Amino acid sequence: MVKQGGMLSGNLAEFPFPSLVGALMQAGRTGRLFLRAPFLEAEVYLRGGQVLHARVQAGGRALEGEEALDLLAGLRRASFTFEPEVLPPHTTLLGGLAVPARLAEAQAAWEKLNLPPDWGYVLRLGPGGGEVDLPPEALGLLAQVEGRRIAEVLLAPGPLRLARVLNTLLGLGVLEAVPKLALSPVSLLVLPIYGPGTGVAYVDEPLYAEWARAIRHGFRLRLNPSGALMEVRPRPNIPGRLGLLEEDLRRLRLRRGDKVEVVPEV
Repeated sequence: MVKQGGMLSGNLAEFPFPSLVGALMQAGRTGRLFLRAPFLEAEVYLRGGQVLHARVQAGGRALEGEEALDLLAGLRRASFTFEPEVLPPHTTLLGGLAVPARLAEAQAAWEKLNLPPDWGYVLRLGPGGGEVDLPPEALGLLAQVEGRRIAEVLLAPGPLRLARVLNTLLGLGVLEAVPKLALSPVSLLVLPIYGPGTGVAYVDEPLYAEWARAIRHGFRLRLNPSGALMEVRPRPNIPGRLGLLEEDLRRLRLRRGDKVEVVPEV
């Protein structure tokens, strides 16, 4: 945690939310704790070490008071700043010992779950395809979450309850969470790769590394205009080239020097 110009700043990855709020309460601080992640914003107001207001918002949705604290107790990655002497616009919490008790209870509940730490991940139906008996609550949530970020699903009344249901669906493989990609297609020239095998595309090592840093998740490669989806591997010294095995060249009706547009997919 860094102090600059009277303001504290840091990230929840190094200073978890319950510990951060506890430290501010113990120090008797007055001010506004502002948290920002790519997918949500939150603010918590203290006066004389008492937490009097909490709010989380994203995409037109918002939670206040105790439910906002419940949600923030599970947030693992977000930058924060504390602005001293800023007073709350109104009160949604009673302060006192109820706040640390609520945070401790919520933190214990989150520690039993195994949700991805990045709540910007998007939910989609899992690839398993097997039949699973689900309770009505899980079926109801399943019908609403595909294509939505984890944060968007949790930012609703009863965030801890929703987190437990979501954790169950992910654990069963009914849902999976993947990064939301915004990578532009890349135009590459086809390069024949001689040898056995099929279904693998090779790109230059620096391009592969760039994608891997941006995605932070396993990914494959979509080839356009054919729409073929292939495993992708790095290969040294082929800048601007897409290496394809002979069998795949024949299957896709491609030749050396053809131009292909590629884009990673998870």
